[in-house]
Amino acid sequence: MSKSGKYSTILIFLLTITIFITNDSFSCSMVKVTKKGITIVGNNEDQSNPNTRIWFETGKNGNYGVLYVGFDNLFPQGGMNEAGLVYDGFTQSNRAVIDTVGKLKMLSLDLQKKIMRECETVEQVKFLLSKYNISFLSSAVLRYVDKTGKYLYVDGDSLIIGNNNYFVQTNVRPYENKKCWRLDKAKRILDNSYDASVNFIKMVMDSIHQETKWGGTLYSTVYDLNNGIVHLYHFYDYDTEVVFNLKEELKKGDRVLNIPELFPNNIKGKRYFNEYNRIVTQIKQLGDSSITNVNESYNTLKKDIANSFIDSYPFYYKISKNAEFYLTEKVNYLRAILFLKLMGDIYPNDWQDYHKLAEAYFKNQQYELALDNYLHSVEKNPKNISGKDQVDLIKKMLNK
Repeated sequence: MSKSGKYSTILIFLLTITIFITNDSFSCSMVKVTKKGITIVGNNEDQSNPNTRIWFETGKNGNYGVLYVGFDNLFPQGGMNEAGLVYDGFTQSNRAVIDTVGKLKMLSLDLQKKIMRECETVEQVKFLLSKYNISFLSSAVLRYVDKTGKYLYVDGDSLIIGNNNYFVQTNVRPYENKKCWRLDKAKRILDNSYDASVNFIKMVMDSIHQETKWGGTLYSTVYDLNNGIVHLYHFYDYDTEVVFNLKEELKKGDRVLNIPELFPNNIKGKRYFNEYNRIVTQIKQLGDSSITNVNESYNTLKKDIANSFIDSYPFYYKISKNAEFYLTEKVNYLRAILFLKLMGDIYPNDWQDYHKLAEAYFKNQQYELALDNYLHSVEKNPKNISGKDQVDLIKKMLNK
């Protein structure tokens, strides 16, 4: 795969994994407060993957150094640079980006890093973004905040600079008539009174954190933009923090830190981390061609997912990515069928899983099994026209 294709796949991955945000599943929150010349920004990262990271990239050739936070794929979810510029992204319902003609093209990862290396103010960010094709943001919005308290809201073709004393951002566009308890609760607190202090923002982020069966608030960051200080919290424990002075940390050079390792006494986080990675390892092993007893591995994994205290969706997603890999990249239909069957065992009422499994059987020339699964798919979704067409096709083939 080309470098461009690789990064495009990563972006699609990031947006797809959070597609359930709109019904308040995976989600994130940001709060900004400015008062008496002080700006503080807080962020909750609500996700399922506990393999979280915080890392530092030093400035080169006159550029700013940056602190980033995210996951083990090291695709930044947010961060702050030496100039006090902070940003974070939020998956949203789809809104097409239309203003693309004649715009420069750059990979989303490269453009984001260019902004954080070069920009100090939100006006500079807006000017830079206005030159580029940002169609990759059709299902996301971005918020940038500089140390003056001004902010840039990036929403489709809209690049809007604001200067209100505070704002709250979640996974709902401001003009959409959708309910979000995190948005409503944080706004109620801020509308009553607010303070530009780390403790106040920490309190707000604590009040809207999530504890769920799919993970919840894996880490929280509170940024002191004026002083270049970042307060880090793990797995919704707001009594324990690790504090980073950005300038001092950048003197140590480029490095990546595992967030869970910075909080060894967080029992809930450690329990979730161990369980999640234990089952994800089993999923990876199921695709290993050296496994001698595939059925035993399959049944053990199925049982462990069913009995886990973690909701099955994060594992379902991992399994679906493996199925896609064996269908399209390292083509192995038997392995793809194995993962697709497991998807159906986890969520037996999803017609699309039966349809995908039928396609895999068809490609592997197992036509009777393909027919059986196409019939299941059509039964669960009578509007599945392509499934009906395949049923007719296979019946004609089998009757020859």
